[in-house]
Amino acid sequence: MAKRFSITRSEQRYYDTLCRSYRPILILNHLGLMAVIAWWHLMLSDIQLKHPLLLLSAILLPLALSLWGSLNGSYKGAIGVCFISLFYFTSGVTHWFHPTLWPIGMSEALLGAGLFCLGMLYARWKGLSELPAT
Repeated sequence: MAKRFSITRSEQRYYDTLCRSYRPILILNHLGLMAVIAWWHLMLSDIQLKHPLLLLSAILLPLALSLWGSLNGSYKGAIGVCFISLFYFTSGVTHWFHPTLWPIGMSEALLGAGLFCLGMLYARWKGLSELPAT
């Protein structure tokens, strides 16, 4: 697709409407992935650690840092969310094929893929909606 330098006002309104409607879904998917990972590691995992919150904070730190990009609503932040979600998707796929870790793997892979797709669509629409209108 060729690079666009301007859009019509109706396209700008359309992309702005898409951004406003998909941003809450992006944030909910982001928080859902964080909640599933926290729930798994705090409640369902049988790892015996003295400080499970230290492990959880190390696992959730990239998602927590990229949450600002989702809340802020910038397209560069959404692109960062896409890159970080790929790590969780990869982790979920590797856990999915383990006999005992498949529930967390399935949910982590599906939420990670959803977060990537939503972030990429949001970044595209946000970038297009900020082009000058002709």
